[in-house]
Amino acid sequence: MTEDSKKKRILWILCLCEIGAMLICYNLAAVIPILRTEWSISNDQAGALLSVFQLGYVIAAIFTGWLADKYGGRLIFALSAIETGLAGLGFILFADNYQSALWWRALAGLGQGGLYIPGIRILSSWYSRQERGRIIGIFTCANVFAYAGAYYLASALSVAYSWQTGLFWTTIWAFPAALAVFFLVHEKKTISAATPLATAEKKPSFTLASKAFWLIIVGYVGHMWELYAFWGWLGAYVTYAFTSHGYDTSVALRYGGTIAAVCTAMGGISPGLGGWVSDKYGRCLSATTLMLISGCCALLFGWLADLSLWLLIIVGLVYGFFIVADSAIFKAGLTELVPAHAMGSALGVQSVLGFGITVITPRLFGMIVDNYSWGWAFSFLAIGPFLGIICMLLLRGQPEAWRMASGKR
Repeated sequence: MTEDSKKKRILWILCLCEIGAMLICYNLAAVIPILRTEWSISNDQAGALLSVFQLGYVIAAIFTGWLADKYGGRLIFALSAIETGLAGLGFILFADNYQSALWWRALAGLGQGGLYIPGIRILSSWYSRQERGRIIGIFTCANVFAYAGAYYLASALSVAYSWQTGLFWTTIWAFPAALAVFFLVHEKKTISAATPLATAEKKPSFTLASKAFWLIIVGYVGHMWELYAFWGWLGAYVTYAFTSHGYDTSVALRYGGTIAAVCTAMGGISPGLGGWVSDKYGRCLSATTLMLISGCCALLFGWLADLSLWLLIIVGLVYGFFIVADSAIFKAGLTELVPAHAMGSALGVQSVLGFGITVITPRLFGMIVDNYSWGWAFSFLAIGPFLGIICMLLLRGQPEAWRMASGKR
């Protein structure tokens, strides 16, 4: 088998396994309308269930980047997939109220924190920086398809059978994913072209004190501020919109889950396209453009529930496409700013801070809905992309920006 064939094989195995292992991530979001009634929980508490999952992710991400550097991404991915699958089954079997659900979702989040970064670490060992935006974008697309699939499967199965059934069939695939990665995937011994600055790894501008390093980190934080709160609350918002227009609760739940899945799936190709565009035209310019569109959608989307369902769906589709299109740009850009031996650790720092903010925003979103409205809650999310725009504009002025992608800013 040629090296090119090996690279492609590893990419597609990782993508399929990422989908299987990450279906659990948003299966709970799909059944929140059911649990709110069954467990008598508020939007604030529902937001806490989303946030505690992200907290588990952040705690794991503190270690998984370093562990991937030390022991390899394959082992960390496999162990993490098994842990998240076990925690998902624990939720189904033992969670029967808000308090017990918090613990099981936190444990599931711990496992999720060991999937994405080790996967990027593996892919970065095989693909050069000129290809990395597109490749990491494709890998990110797998995440989005997992989120969309979770919404669609969990909501449909929950309406037809029970919420436990919906969660089970979006959890069980973590185990074959772990086995496939462990036995079928391996990292390249020597990372080729892992950084354009391989001969200058000791230069002080590429330490944690680097302004460019922190600008791309904070830009990613702005991206994450918006993204996971949007995904986590999308199904509940669309369900609310259909209910407010007179639809029966079960019908509204089915439409809410389906439309949320389609809107989320719109981002299933955009990270790959965004990564390809950034390979061609530069990381900073591409990210700025994409975040501007996303931020404008945030300011509009939440006010549409009482106006027009069709307009809400159209804007939701556009929003779902652009909100995640810049994801791979921040990851690929960071891999070009750090030495090869520290790549996993640097990606870990980025994930800890980026996902750290997702512990806060879903909870705050629910509080705003309870105290104000859906419109103000979604407008609140626009803070993130506009912060990211500022960071990318500042990064364009840094000399390191020329070293990313094809040398364009």
